Amino acid sequence: MVKQYRIGDFARHLGVTSDFLKHYEAAGLLKVQHRESGYRYYTFDQSAKVISCMRLRNYGVTVKEMGAMHTDDPDKVFGLLDKKSEELEATVSRLQAVIGEHKRMRRWYEAHKGTMIDWEIREMEPRYFLPHTDEQDFRKDDRIFELLKDWGMWMPVTKSALKVEISGSGTENTIHWGFAVRESLLKRYQIPVNDVLERIEFGKCFVCHFCGLPDAFSMRLLSEGAHPAWSQMKQLGFRPCGTAILEVEMRFSDEADTHNDGFGRILIPIKKEPTVFF
Repeated sequence: MVKQYRIGDFARHLGVTSDFLKHYEAAGLLKVQHRESGYRYYTFDQSAKVISCMRLRNYGVTVKEMGAMHTDDPDKVFGLLDKKSEELEATVSRLQAVIGEHKRMRRWYEAHKGTMIDWEIREMEPRYFLPHTDEQDFRKDDRIFELLKDWGMWMPVTKSALKVEISGSGTENTIHWGFAVRESLLKRYQIPVNDVLERIEFGKCFVCHFCGLPDAFSMRLLSEGAHPAWSQMKQLGFRPCGTAILEVEMRFSDEADTHNDGFGRILIPIKKEPTVFF
């Protein structure tokens, strides 16, 4: 007589859960005997099928796909596994990039913590910007939706960002939320692109790093040119020109959304104010 195992014992012997066995049974991949008592029983030969399902699951093969893989055509099986392996490689590459960016952020934080505002003047590489809003209204553009999921998956390599179109006529600056990424990282990781992206060049920049700065992400202050970064820049005798980017590294707020600060930086392209002689 073939020995049978109750679902809990069978699951424990194979290192899976009872829910795992029920899920694959419901998909028609496992055979089970239902007793009048309501218990499920599995024969020993089903263990090989469970192990096969575990192996395919680790490739990322879906339950629906597994049914077609129990076949005598190894070429078809390897064809699907080749595709799944390539997808895993892409995922590993993305996760390694995320870990690398986290380590860079950690080093940046250790260098700036305890200093609410720190600044430097330097050449900055271009950013690619994926627009998402006009002020606080979401844009309705299918080209944005083509990229949005992928760009979100690449955070924090891509960053939540505010683009500030600096007005030179005394009117308020124009604000757009979106995502930004350094040009070198976009190319290195082949982050998806289309013609909705904006390439923003900076040249010489006033770079304002902030840690725990109140209202650091205030759209009103940025729009009015009253953000602390602007004040610091003007004290040094520079004036903004072109398009600025605020990159969010981390953001905090309380339940009432009255406490709103975090970590990040603002990149403001600059020109030196002319010296006036009297």
